[in-house]
Parts: sequence; C-alpha cells; structure tokens
Amino acid sequence: MLTCESVRSTDSPHFAMLDALYARAFPWHEQRESEAKRQALSHPRYALEAWFDEGVFVGLSGCWQFAGYGYIEHLAIDDTLRSRGYGKQLLAQILTRAPLTILEIDPLVNELSVRRLQFYERAGFTLTPYRFMHLPYRREA
Repeated sequence: MLTCESVRSTDSPHFAMLDALYARAFPWHEQRESEAKRQALSHPRYALEAWFDEGVFVGLSGCWQFAGYGYIEHLAIDDTLRSRGYGKQLLAQILTRAPLTILEIDPLVNELSVRRLQFYERAGFTLTPYRFMHLPYRREA
C-alpha cells in the first residue's frame, strides 16, 4: 500500500524531488511560478503530497478540498515507475478521502491524451460534455 507525506513548504525535505517531477511531468504553462507555489502550499485547502512505496518515491499529487468535493490539480508518477499500477493505487487512495473528485485532462489531441482519458475512465471518472480551456499559470504563456 502506498503511503504519503504532506509537503507544506518549499523547505520540506521532499519538496526538491516533488518539484523535479513536477517540472518533468507538466508542460511549462501548467506549472506555477515559485511564489505561486509557496502561496498554494500555505493555503489550508491545498495538499501537496509525496507518495511512497516502501520508502521509494513514486509520485505526487496536488489536490484542493472544498465543501463536498475534491479537485485534483496535479497528479504524476515518476517516469521510471509508470505502468506498474502506482497511478491507479494513488488515485484510489485520493478517492477514498474525497469520493466526489473532479480533475481535468489535456484536450484529446494525440494518443497520449486519449490514453490518459482511458486511464481515468477505468478509475470511474466520466468525461463531461462541456468544453473547457485551462488558463495558463504564467502570464507569458
């Protein structure tokens, strides 16, 4: 079973490895700038978590908790450990805390984005019929 540790500041011993995975896993325009990262970490509704399997770092989640539902903003598994079931396990544990959870995925423009959708559908998520465009995290994007 996976375990997780909450990261509440950039001074956390786990922050550097989380931030490195964050930089590898998400496009530049979906990444917060340094000050915005610090602000999110200090917000009481936000939880950045490092996930481990018997002490081995496997991934990260960045989630918001609101009244009655959760929102997964970022979810990533270390690229060297993908396709081993960690994403499924991590997501299942998040869903036990917040059964009603919302997340967004990239537009379905290539094989990778379609595979991500299929992964989330197998986990019980459904695609909404509404169009959505995520605003960039950076002004320059």
